[in-house]
Amino acid sequence: AGQLLLGGATYTLREYLQVAAIIGGTAIVSLGKKKKASSASSSLGVFFIIMSLVLDGVTAGFQKRLKAETAKVGVKPKPYDFMFWTNLFMALTAIVIALGLGEVQTGITYCTENPEILSKIVKFAVCSAVGQSFIFYTIANFDPLVLSTVTTTRKIFSVLLSIFLKGHALSGTGWSGIALACGGILSELQSKARGKGKSHSH
Repeated sequence: AGQLLLGGATYTLREYLQVAAIIGGTAIVSLGKKKKASSASSSLGVFFIIMSLVLDGVTAGFQKRLKAETAKVGVKPKPYDFMFWTNLFMALTAIVIALGLGEVQTGITYCTENPEILSKIVKFAVCSAVGQSFIFYTIANFDPLVLSTVTTTRKIFSVLLSIFLKGHALSGTGWSGIALACGGILSELQSKARGKGKSHSH
């Protein structure tokens, strides 16, 4: 929705259905994990999933509009331009919220009392930076819709790896979500392969 309203994007019905299947399947998998939870926490989880998807769409719409506006003046945003400004404002937002909730001092105290966590924070930050490099490269060089497909596909494979490598259980609902998402992924791969075949034939 964000890409349509903010980015001026247009897609075919098949592309809408493919992305809906992938994202919907991912949401179903998240809801289908075998965990005991109260009704209130489950509803809150669904709300957070929906808000995450909505904000992903809004962000993608702004990114698409930014690329279109800069292209008009002959400028192409580079991956690390996107990465720097996005993380700068994320950090500022996090600092403001932490100050508002009074969690800055408690965070510093916790790290001081548990210094072994600092190395893990550094490792997490490095891994995050490397992962974001791929994400922002995709944003800068491809359509945001491609990124949505990539990120949701990654979530599906993360779930599958946790099932097969760590023996985690998944309900029938979860498996139906995986089937739906995989169907969307295979449909997208098939349509892209067909498109490449047509371009080569010309």
